[in-house]
Amino acid sequence: QHYYITNNLRVQAEIINIAVMKEFLILVLALVSETAAEIKCIQGSDPTAEATECSGATKCSQPKFTDYQGFSSDVQYACGKCGANKAETCKDCDGKADEACNTMSETLGADFQCYSHTFNNELSKFEVDADKKTCKRLTDSLILCNHPSSTATKTSYTNTNGCGPCKGDTKDKDCTECNKASCNKTPIKCVQGDDGSAAATNCADVTATMCSKPKFTEFSGFSDVTYACGSCSGGTKDSTCEECAGNIGDGCNKPVSIGADFKCYTYQFDDTKKNYSQIDTTCKRLANTKIVCNMPATKDITADKYSNTNGCGTCSGDTKKEETCKECTTDLCNKLDMSGVMSVHITSLLIPLQALLYLLL
Repeated sequence: QHYYITNNLRVQAEIINIAVMKEFLILVLALVSETAAEIKCIQGSDPTAEATECSGATKCSQPKFTDYQGFSSDVQYACGKCGANKAETCKDCDGKADEACNTMSETLGADFQCYSHTFNNELSKFEVDADKKTCKRLTDSLILCNHPSSTATKTSYTNTNGCGPCKGDTKDKDCTECNKASCNKTPIKCVQGDDGSAAATNCADVTATMCSKPKFTEFSGFSDVTYACGSCSGGTKDSTCEECAGNIGDGCNKPVSIGADFKCYTYQFDDTKKNYSQIDTTCKRLANTKIVCNMPATKDITADKYSNTNGCGTCSGDTKKEETCKECTTDLCNKLDMSGVMSVHITSLLIPLQALLYLLL
């Protein structure tokens, strides 16, 4: 009986051992099977591509998204962890057997564009690049462009392009921000106002490339055009308005340098009285222009032979050569000798009076 009990206990222990071993083997096989399963990663440049198996990898990697700049261009979606020195352009995740972990998780907003600026070493100034840059952003990120300020140097403006905010603490110092697409084209400076006395200031319209100003006509003065940003309006160019190519440094439309005013007599022929009226006129001139007045050569020159409309400046056309107009070079020097005009006029009145008296007598 003792033998039977002992032997039975041994059999039961063996059965238990077998059951435990079976459970252990099942667990080991499960672990081996799980370990052996390959992870899946998105691979290539397309974030929407279907995930495929990786051989021996435990991580997936993908390009990093930087707000306003977009996804890094030198990193692909791939199996394996990010390479050395790729922390700023790459990110990785723990791989899974059933799905890719390197999916695009960012929610992007609509693209916008900004101008970028490159420093011209030869001219020692920033210039606007011809092509705009397309800016990428997260859905909650505002539209922002930046540009170098007027005081910025090659080293103090540290942004590599015009997308997004100013870097570091450069805002409102060597860098300026604006919150509309394409708002960061560095504006040109123009003299603005009525009389040209103000210093050149930035144009409100960042697309302006020209400055304009009133045209100065020798001896007559400035036209009534204002100093402004932009080209001459309508058909005023070269008649009453002048324009020039603007720049970001200083206004190209500064007023010309003028000399002191002087006076001349202006003559207009009266067809009824058959003589000239005489009015003193203020004359305008450029800084290096000499005083010149003109007048009819004599009181007997008729209006068809003296064509100047005022006494300031030189004789018009060939009238000086034809000796119907003459010039002088001092203030109010062109006083026409009008002697004899009154006596001629009186004589012309007396002749018909004498005839009337003759008839009466």
